[in-house]
Amino acid sequence: MRAPDLSVGVRCAFFIEDAEDDAMITPEEALALITSHVGPLPPCKVPLADAVGCALAEPLVARLDLPPFDNSAMDGYAVRAADLADASREAPVSLRLRGEAPAGRPSSLALAQREAVRILTGAPLPDGADAVVMQEKTEREGECVKVFVAPLLGANIRPRGEDVKAQTPLLAAGGSLRPYEIGLLASQGIAEVEVVPWPTAAVLATGSELTAPGTQLEPGRIYNSNGPALGAALRRWGVTVRDLGTAPDDPVAMASALRPAVGACDLVLVAGGVSVGDYDYTRSVFQSFGFDEVFYKVAVKPGKPLLFGRIPAGKSGRGAWAFGLPGNPLSALVSLEEFVRPAIERMRGVTLAQPSYHLHGRALNAYPLPKDRQQFLFCRATAKGDVFALDVIRPQGSAMSKMATGANALAVARLGMGVVREGDLLPFRWLK
Repeated sequence: MRAPDLSVGVRCAFFIEDAEDDAMITPEEALALITSHVGPLPPCKVPLADAVGCALAEPLVARLDLPPFDNSAMDGYAVRAADLADASREAPVSLRLRGEAPAGRPSSLALAQREAVRILTGAPLPDGADAVVMQEKTEREGECVKVFVAPLLGANIRPRGEDVKAQTPLLAAGGSLRPYEIGLLASQGIAEVEVVPWPTAAVLATGSELTAPGTQLEPGRIYNSNGPALGAALRRWGVTVRDLGTAPDDPVAMASALRPAVGACDLVLVAGGVSVGDYDYTRSVFQSFGFDEVFYKVAVKPGKPLLFGRIPAGKSGRGAWAFGLPGNPLSALVSLEEFVRPAIERMRGVTLAQPSYHLHGRALNAYPLPKDRQQFLFCRATAKGDVFALDVIRPQGSAMSKMATGANALAVARLGMGVVREGDLLPFRWLK
């Protein structure tokens, strides 16, 4: 893993120690700290079938030409274009058939003047042929074929190396392997590939009031929604999830629940107990594992009480990046998307593409904002002419899960705006 930027960490640690409890860093500062500290996981070699979604760990050079030989792009007849220079529907040219060239084996045939070879898609081109006429433009007559078109030189032929030349760059490191890249690697005969693996993540939801879905709900308790929601998002991205269930608001119980995962996972996520209440123990429990804190509290809404740092490697395990997430369901999910996901992308070694909020839309309605925090706004986005229209849902709250299900977009009101006015242009991303 790449060594962290110590100068950034020192500045951040000084800021946390000496600042008042309400001090917050900006979301841009939080993201910069995350991306400067987190690096790719160690690469490993996996079968090609298991590499989809992973990032390529090393650049690859082509082993062979693609296609590896001149071949036919369709079923038809391999011909010499010069023999058919005057062919037309009204005056077809008749050629003598020399045989057939099927796919899967080299052709032993060679064309002489005014000869043709029946050829199938993907079959190697016979010697002497420089064009292929599709069978729809021909008519078979015994041992001859009538051709109704004058083909261009090279027509319907896929020449050797048209797609890839041997010994030229094939794929760059850092790119995510989609089915297209998997197909390309397979066409080069590559059966396994060096990739940066997906991280494993442990998820623990805290709160003495939490009850597992599917069990009897006692008075004063609520069902655990954070664990299933966070796990679902992580699995959807491709992360292997270790669900630690729930822990009560008790530091000993929390530490006991986390201990098996700390040395076995790349990422530890605790939802709840990260604020400054009498029963908020996440920060102190992390510290009991030797937690190296990078930052605490970000100027965003929802999601202010966000904790990030590293739990060092123990005697029998590896270190893990750790996030303390807010306990309110929407705060936890927004924090996961905005701050944990960039850390996951860094762990995966993926070359980041365009930012999430590259779309823009105009607000259809006003919404008051806190001046000291950037606000994420759940919206219904629709296309309206050349731009998008954003209907900001009201009311919004960090515990209003049903409200979020009515949104298809998340917009950003930048720090210091104070209020969103009708017609304001806001960056947004789709909620998928």
